[in-house]
Amino acid sequence: MKRKVYFILACSTLVNPAYAEEAIKKGLEDDHTQALDEDTIIVRSTPTSQTTGTQMITADQIQRMPIRNGSITELLKNNPNVQFANSSDNGNTPGELQPENVSFHGEKFYQNNFMIDGLSNNNTINPGANGGELTASPDGYSPTDLPAGGAQSFWINSELIESAEVFDSNISAKYGNFTGGVVDAKLKKPNLTKAGGRVSYRTTNDHLTQYHVNESIQTDFDRAVNLYYQPEFNKQFYSLSLNQPLSERLGIVFSYNRQQSDIGYFHPYLNKKDQQQRLSETYLLKAMYLTDGGDTLNSTVMYSPHESKYFKKDIQNGAYTNTGGGYRFNLDWEHVASWGQVKSLIGYQYEQNDIQHEVDYYANWYSKYLNQASSVIDWNSTGSDTTATRFGQYGGYGHYATEKTTTTVKQDYELHPIQWQGVTHQLDLGWEINAYQARYQRFNDVYMSRGSPTWSKSTACQVADPYCIAGEQYFKSRTRYPARTVEGDYVNYAVYLQNSMLWKNLEVTPGLRLNYDDLLGNFNISPRLATSWDVFGNRHTRLFAGANRYHAQGILAYKLRQGIGEYSIETRTDSMSAWKAGSALQASYDYNISKLKTPYSDELNFGLSQHLGQTVWTLKYVNRQGRDQFGRNSSVMSNGQKYYYLDNTGHTEGNTVSLTIEPISPYEFKYAQLKWMFAANYTKNKSSSQTYYDLSNTDQNMVIFKGKLMEKGDMEALDFNTPWTAFFNLDLTIPKIHLDWSQRIGYTAGYRSYSTSTVNCVEYSSICGNYDGNATLYMPIKYKNYFSYDWHFNYRQPMFKDHVLDITLDVMNVFNKAIATDQLSTLSRTSVNKTGRQFWLGAAWSW
Repeated sequence: MKRKVYFILACSTLVNPAYAEEAIKKGLEDDHTQALDEDTIIVRSTPTSQTTGTQMITADQIQRMPIRNGSITELLKNNPNVQFANSSDNGNTPGELQPENVSFHGEKFYQNNFMIDGLSNNNTINPGANGGELTASPDGYSPTDLPAGGAQSFWINSELIESAEVFDSNISAKYGNFTGGVVDAKLKKPNLTKAGGRVSYRTTNDHLTQYHVNESIQTDFDRAVNLYYQPEFNKQFYSLSLNQPLSERLGIVFSYNRQQSDIGYFHPYLNKKDQQQRLSETYLLKAMYLTDGGDTLNSTVMYSPHESKYFKKDIQNGAYTNTGGGYRFNLDWEHVASWGQVKSLIGYQYEQNDIQHEVDYYANWYSKYLNQASSVIDWNSTGSDTTATRFGQYGGYGHYATEKTTTTVKQDYELHPIQWQGVTHQLDLGWEINAYQARYQRFNDVYMSRGSPTWSKSTACQVADPYCIAGEQYFKSRTRYPARTVEGDYVNYAVYLQNSMLWKNLEVTPGLRLNYDDLLGNFNISPRLATSWDVFGNRHTRLFAGANRYHAQGILAYKLRQGIGEYSIETRTDSMSAWKAGSALQASYDYNISKLKTPYSDELNFGLSQHLGQTVWTLKYVNRQGRDQFGRNSSVMSNGQKYYYLDNTGHTEGNTVSLTIEPISPYEFKYAQLKWMFAANYTKNKSSSQTYYDLSNTDQNMVIFKGKLMEKGDMEALDFNTPWTAFFNLDLTIPKIHLDWSQRIGYTAGYRSYSTSTVNCVEYSSICGNYDGNATLYMPIKYKNYFSYDWHFNYRQPMFKDHVLDITLDVMNVFNKAIATDQLSTLSRTSVNKTGRQFWLGAAWSW
């Protein structure tokens, strides 16, 4: 009976390009020399041309990184092809927990594909809310908000991650539903060899943080009169992990992670201090079973909610909570056969963004009318003590939410390499079905007072009338937002095929992904092509290139917004009269999404990977052309109904040149081990939309930018577009004293941000020429280049048996530099600084 050994050189070997060099070299040498005898070794490797666009992040690397909150996106700071927003690491908001947004090659921050254990972690309901700005008014400030929770559905902490693959170019046909990049994270699996566990604690607060606040807002900041002025905060992170083998083939692991942040907030008119809260939790139970035939079964149950409590400024009973996240279940089966391997997955996911106000009506009462004080409204929301008439605001907007369920079924087939006509063929193919059911719901009618109340000592009230105070005041007019439900369901079908062909020193990997979704009713064809040439046949000099198309994921916001802004005005003649409803009106625009094409991004890339001594240098250029992206125009129907109709006039362009240098293997010294990596990039991006994610045509079309009149689509992108960046990572391990010291030195070249105003081109005739309409004038704000230094220390002390105590210290912005990186808004020239020096203290006990 033949004995076959299947040696899989998958992406897990690709910790970085340098280490991958040796693994792939050995694998392909074995592949060329294999013989179909009694001991057949079948080698399956990731196509070399695709590894140039892949970064593998391991649990060991995660543990060594200097980090703050430890979100998945924070792990991408060591990828030169990823851009963070200019406002990232905002020094005014060190208490926030929400993951930051990132862009790959100039594409929209909400068009990345974040995956966890093969299932999507993308929030497709309203991921571009507030233009991605974490400092905009949070959802819940308006009764017509479409609740959103950011670009990622679950805020998973990186402590739970076993590995993550990051794909930025030459991305396999296996992946779809993105135009930016792919982050494929794997949760930690059970260890079948021994029982064990880990408990940890990590913290920082305002006493461990240095602030650099602009002088113009210093007084308000110190008083915390804005939700995003956070001079007082306290973050505490807890985690617990328990691993238990049940047999040689079966094991389970349970993990719990809690991140909590308490943030002070002050109401200046109410003269009252409140406590904002941010909370993110994850409960994870994962089982693994190895069958007698070599198959692997994995089952995962995860519950991961997150919650943010906000306060509306100077409004009594104006607090509200935004609850997001949800739960998921998935079962996957890896089956090894004589012809290859098949991975099957079935999963179900529920996610929500639920906004709950303390009450379901809002009123703007008199607290004082012509120097007569109210006996009920004993607080003030406006004015001063000497003002004759003051108001006291009360209430909120009830309960409304969005929710989505996703059912996923998919299979991936990996066939063993075969030889035909002197060419080695390695086939990958698969299919995937995702069924989405989404809903927006306002659970009850919501009311808002209109105008000022009527003040009269003879006021009599009806029973349970919230808009009347007996003997004092009442409202004659109010706005009613009726309870409402809007649903939007669709199914996405996809199949793909990829063939990696190796002939002598040339590798060519064509691929094709086909998908159809009935949200837009489009059939999308996404061709992929990646090539590499081992110039001298020794894997020391490799040229690579690729041409690929990636199609975007569906955004349900356009469907769910329909009708949620509908309202009516109710009036009455006096406090004892019945309310009379007017005709239905529309406060905000609805959307028409018919006849739209699916946005896509075309990619061209090429580069060189070169061995120099004991290092690998990789130089790469990537061009992205985003086309058929959503733009927006408006119209009014004959009945007065307002509509936005979306079109495909939006477009982007991204250009990235990156260089990475790293050793083939770590340096071993007598008393220490040293790893390092250097990377740099140059980026130049353009975007037809500079603000909200679908406002390409409602933005002022003509602009004056850098002293020239142009259309907005010809401008450089104003965010995710830092031109020059570089970083150097250094990991030092000293085994004898049980110490790890990791350093990250970053460099960001000076760049410009802009404040805006609308001008008439008559005043700028020398620039505008014959154009005499309005234009948006972009006035530059220059930011200097800066260096950043971040450190991570881990002292590991063996205790008894296999018990170990870890003491950790993260020092961010070690030299406490004041780094101005953005402004408060496009209408403001007040700069915002990054967080000053910040200490994170941590301890963990493992066994």
